[in-house]
Amino acid sequence: MRTRFTHLSRGLRRKRGEMNQTEKAYASDLTVNPDVYRWWHEPFSLRLSSPNSGQPARYTPDFLVLMTDGTTFVDDIKASKGFDDKASIVRAKCAAELFPLWVFRLVYKRRKRDGGGFEIKEV
Repeated sequence: MRTRFTHLSRGLRRKRGEMNQTEKAYASDLTVNPDVYRWWHEPFSLRLSSPNSGQPARYTPDFLVLMTDGTTFVDDIKASKGFDDKASIVRAKCAAELFPLWVFRLVYKRRKRDGGGFEIKEV
């Protein structure tokens, strides 16, 4: 039986491969940017640790962006700068140390009253 508070116990998690509104807005910005050759949404998951017992720590970036000059960015989208998901930021920093082949970035959505768009910060 479904009650009014069932969604609180299960957590409203989106399915893998589905974009939220912030990710959709960023994807549309990537599509119109002439410097972007190609981009992928949630292309892979990186294993950050291999413990003897328990689950390994993993990091799934939101976007992999290939630029026309050959630079590859791994972007993690954040809804706002005010609320930081500390665990995901630590995972992004750890992944940047373990995989120096790519440039890892945190992408924050700006509020409309601050001009809109996105603010990009390298990890």
